[in-house]
Amino acid sequence: MASDDASNGGPKVSSPAANALIYVTLICFLALGLVAGWRSHRNADLFLKAIKSQTVWALSLNFLAVNIGAGIFFTLPQVGTIAGITGVFAYAFAAAAPLFVFALVGPMFRKHNSQQWSMTAFVMERFGRPLHVLYSIICTLFVGMYLVSELTTIYSVFSLLTPLHPLAPMIIICVVTTIYTAFGGVFASLLTDAIQCVLIFVLILVAAIVVGVSVRPSQADIERVGLVAPTKMGGELFLILTLAIAFSNMYHQGFWQRTFASRNDRDLRLATFFGFWMVFIVTALVGMAGPLAAWAGTWTPDSDVPGSSALFTIIASLPGWVSGLTLVLTTSLSCCAIDTCQTAMFASLYDLVEQNVNIWVVRAAVVVLNVPVIVLAMQAPDILQVYLLADMLACATILPVLCGLSARLNFIHWIDALVGCFGGIISVGVFGQVYLGNRHDGWRLLLLDGGLYVDDERVLGAFCFAPVGSLVFMFFFAGLRMGVTRLLDRRQYRYELPAGTYSSTSNSGASFSENDLALNATNKQNTLA
Repeated sequence: MASDDASNGGPKVSSPAANALIYVTLICFLALGLVAGWRSHRNADLFLKAIKSQTVWALSLNFLAVNIGAGIFFTLPQVGTIAGITGVFAYAFAAAAPLFVFALVGPMFRKHNSQQWSMTAFVMERFGRPLHVLYSIICTLFVGMYLVSELTTIYSVFSLLTPLHPLAPMIIICVVTTIYTAFGGVFASLLTDAIQCVLIFVLILVAAIVVGVSVRPSQADIERVGLVAPTKMGGELFLILTLAIAFSNMYHQGFWQRTFASRNDRDLRLATFFGFWMVFIVTALVGMAGPLAAWAGTWTPDSDVPGSSALFTIIASLPGWVSGLTLVLTTSLSCCAIDTCQTAMFASLYDLVEQNVNIWVVRAAVVVLNVPVIVLAMQAPDILQVYLLADMLACATILPVLCGLSARLNFIHWIDALVGCFGGIISVGVFGQVYLGNRHDGWRLLLLDGGLYVDDERVLGAFCFAPVGSLVFMFFFAGLRMGVTRLLDRRQYRYELPAGTYSSTSNSGASFSENDLALNATNKQNTLA
């Protein structure tokens, strides 16, 4: 399976073995996706939203799937090489904890939006078309960034582990996931992700055991390298990453699709609990590869190898079959992430056109959008940098939208929320200019071109000021607008819940109203044209 490569100093999967592992894995997932899609491809309810279709364990595995991708092989070990064990557990906690947000706000969205049960539909219902367009565009761009980072990871892993040119398998992975998601929609993605995650969980545990048995740094090496004691950066990452990931998840339609796929609110709460531990365990195990590589000496800070490749320095020191296992694991993780992103992108675009366009036109648009994504991925951008840009955008813009859930804030108009979104972005630039002392570097903080790991608090301040600034701008403009309205003696804006929705004081443990159940039964009879 493996051939020695002097340039990399470790085993590499040979071309025949690499082709066999990659394409057999993809054929299995394609068959699985088509079988899953056979049930949903002519059912509009299952295809578009898969409402109330998932059990607790299936949903738990899907929360794992939407939280991880092949990018964890680079970003998590890099955190470990810089911020040590504290940073690893900060990242693991930050990746897993935001799931509880969906257990909290998911039922709230159902109360506000019981007839369609989607985030974009709520934005349309609560704020109207202008903010709906903005939210849908941001969701599409956001998922596009995730696709770029995922495909960049595939390109890098295949380059490291095989002599193949990564472009061909990268394109074929996109084609395979496009075929079964176009055929079966969200339901096919949910079913394949659940089964893929069982395989992924087993493979990661096997790999962790092999690494733990084979790589045993001495106590002296651990004490010499460090990375064990708590660090200031590790503590800051608990706050930065939790804020960043929690807010960014709000723009990922994949999370909302899984939230609304729960059978009831109790199942959603249980799924987020089990999903939390699955995500935490997987991310912590992968992240510990960073400190382990430093302790074992396969990676050193003064080497030419970046910390993001620490895991692969360990793999290079192990038998060749471990490289093959990593290749299968990467392919599985990528399929999970890419099919989720494709269905999320489809949902965002379909909602953007208010479901008034033939569904095949939207499918074709998703295929076309994959082309620039692949081109960008081949430029090998910094994966963590791509995530950070998406997270900053989310932190600056999501809170004004979420304020629409509160009945006490029914005076918030779409213009107020829009001003708040732009205000959050402006707040980062203003903070940067004040903190760094000059306009150029201050406003470049919006791009986070210095990365996450800096010696000062600029990144922490940016992620804290962005959401706070968005609320300040929103409430200030709302007060200004209401004052002008009063001076002109005009009627003040008040949002009223549509007839038939829950009140905010209804039983949070209830699953759905009788009207909701009747509506869902009716929707299941709808078929795709």
